[in-house]
Amino acid sequence: MDMITLISTKTIPTHILTDFDMEEAEVLRSKLSSGGSKVTITAIILKAIAIAQLSHPQTRAFRLPVGAVIQRKEPIAGFTVERMIGKQPAVFFGTIKDAHKMSLAQIAQELNRYGTAEIMSVPQLAKEHILSKVPWLLRRIYIAIALHIPFLRQIVNPATFGLTSLGKFGLNTLLAPNVSTCIFGVGTVEPRVKVIKNEIKARRMMSVVFSSDTLVVDMGQAAHFLAAIQALIESGLAGHLTDEELALTNA
Repeated sequence: MDMITLISTKTIPTHILTDFDMEEAEVLRSKLSSGGSKVTITAIILKAIAIAQLSHPQTRAFRLPVGAVIQRKEPIAGFTVERMIGKQPAVFFGTIKDAHKMSLAQIAQELNRYGTAEIMSVPQLAKEHILSKVPWLLRRIYIAIALHIPFLRQIVNPATFGLTSLGKFGLNTLLAPNVSTCIFGVGTVEPRVKVIKNEIKARRMMSVVFSSDTLVVDMGQAAHFLAAIQALIESGLAGHLTDEELALTNA
């Protein structure tokens, strides 16, 4: 909530709603899983976004309250993590560095670690858990100061983009606050009717809401960035699979 009230309220977001054809992504996931490499759709999405950020540097930037825009060197994937603290549900913000360089199985393993490992054994979760114990006023003062200093800002929120997925709760779309310059809200993958070459076909589709801070990324840049992500996902990450993944998909 501190990140939402102290970061997202200082942005001027724009929202683009679209649908991704997930057929090739599902085929990729299924082939890799059949070959013993357990992969999730979330892993595919995170890798696609990270790859697209390499060629869209403005999407890796963030804006300081004084107006300066700081650009990050490499993508860092961010995603929401729903956990229980005792009997109390809590939402954390996990991060994965170098997702664009990792195999999909490695990303899936990291996602699983965030979802199942002991809170204090995962550095990012432990940091957030400890920070949540700091008195409210002191925590707010610390974050407010950190937002003005690039080094501290990257500690408070290291992610260059965020992904929020509540498809498991049956939500088709999600408008998430801009705690990062670029935020993606995705729903569940579901069969829908689509016209392909004048033929009506059933395809596995996913609704996506892309929110970006227009103080950093303009509408044209946002549209090109989203189109690049969509092309990667709808091609099944063609040209970006490891040799091992290619061997499993061609088997």
